[in-house]
Amino acid sequence: MKRRFHPGRVARAVALSAGATATLAVLGLARPAFSDDFSYDPPGQLVPGSGSGRVDQNVYAPNMRYPMETGPAFANSQVWGHGGSQGPGGDQCDAANFSYPWHDNYCETRDYDMPLCPAGVGHQGQDTRAADCVKNVHWVVAAESGTVTSIGSYSVYITAADGTRYDYLHMGSLQIAVGDEVTKGQRIGKVSNEFGGTPTTVHLHFNLRQDVDGVGNVYVPPYLSLVTAYQTLMGLTLNPPEGSLDEVSCAVISGWAASLDDTSVPIEARLYFDGKAGDGKTVGHPILADESRDDLCSAIGSCDHAFSVGLPLSLLDGVEHTVKAYASDGSPDLSELGGSPKTFTCGFELPGGVRRKVKDVDAENAWRFSAVWDEISVSDGIVATLPEGADLEDAPALVVSTSDASVLYILDQGKKRLVPDAKTALAWDFDVDLATPMDDDALAQLPDGPVMRPRPVVLLADSGDLWLVDDADSPVVPVGVTSAAGGDDDGDALTPSSGDGCSCSMPGSDAGGYPLAWALAASAVGLIALRRRRR
Repeated sequence: MKRRFHPGRVARAVALSAGATATLAVLGLARPAFSDDFSYDPPGQLVPGSGSGRVDQNVYAPNMRYPMETGPAFANSQVWGHGGSQGPGGDQCDAANFSYPWHDNYCETRDYDMPLCPAGVGHQGQDTRAADCVKNVHWVVAAESGTVTSIGSYSVYITAADGTRYDYLHMGSLQIAVGDEVTKGQRIGKVSNEFGGTPTTVHLHFNLRQDVDGVGNVYVPPYLSLVTAYQTLMGLTLNPPEGSLDEVSCAVISGWAASLDDTSVPIEARLYFDGKAGDGKTVGHPILADESRDDLCSAIGSCDHAFSVGLPLSLLDGVEHTVKAYASDGSPDLSELGGSPKTFTCGFELPGGVRRKVKDVDAENAWRFSAVWDEISVSDGIVATLPEGADLEDAPALVVSTSDASVLYILDQGKKRLVPDAKTALAWDFDVDLATPMDDDALAQLPDGPVMRPRPVVLLADSGDLWLVDDADSPVVPVGVTSAAGGDDDGDALTPSSGDGCSCSMPGSDAGGYPLAWALAASAVGLIALRRRRR
């Protein structure tokens, strides 16, 4: 089965200072900008009026080389830039096109089928300009070693060993042929304006195409990969990030991570279970370190750099596991956090409710269940202790109130089920941007189903079947739900005191309808949504 992809959940910040814009010539051509001036707008922030961008903090090709031999270079929109058909006027050589900050233009308005874009269509990659607008001067190089798999009238595709395809459009002076094996950094052509006879500005259009689970082989956002590679090309080195792994228990994994060079943006902590970064066999699970913690305010001068997350269900097996934690600011090297590694030995307790069959792998991917975080292997006998409910829908059907965008529901068996808060939405990986608007009158006509549980719990039976543990279809509010914090209704710490079915313990579990770890970590359950990287 492919790795699952959950959009919008991993945040990466390459902490670079936003200095002054580049010094520019007055004769139409830009002079090289100073590398220390480099800055960039956030991913997904497009030129106003040019479409809806994708806010995606993944670095999909973290080790690639920048696809131009030398800098400076400038990522921005050629259509909505000076000299472009939708731009503010002027010439393509206008100095504004050769200045910082960089601008994302993945998902910019186009008619190409783009499943990862909010509109479903859009621009497939990133436009980037060389140091000036003179064509057939500046070398384009291979961002990664691979095989030249296609050369079109204005495109070159190079496929790497891991299956990632690197696309280079509008080049001139090509140096390669189909079937050639190229090495990272090898010259392959020059920045130009080739476009099959159709006018365009002098620029390189750069794509990344990867196999994304649950979606297919698609164009993924290249913007932050280009940012990271450009940082390396231009020698924009930073101090390593810092942080601490403070607690690993059956209740929570918590700590903090920050780049002290720039505390204005969060970075991520990356968790490795039973392995370490760089061992070639252990996957890192990113967690955005953006929670507020009072002690950090004075310690590092910025409060919002803590992280907390519940444990992966797959590791609640009563066996000792090790957690290594690192800080990642977008550079290739990770910094291990103070206090890392730590260990935990925790068991699983079957929550009450009913079991709903996840019909097949397509449904599993549509619901974005993670084999690490959401699923746990149990015997057929334990599964059978829960009464069987209706099969799970093939995919979540999200609707949002037209009068209040914070009111999100799932349509399930003809009923609307409230997603009670943003933490629950993140834990289930529900994206409100994909929800269908529905007016309040239409919503009121739908009967209420049970409120969505704080996080998904999926049982992998010996038979290979997957079952979601859920509430029975009848109650409006899950039976016995009380607040672990003493009855408040903020949605931060919900745990059933009782429920349908039984509670079947496995070694090391705590008492109650949910494991104690889940109840105590419920305030952090939303951060489970930031836990893993998929490509």
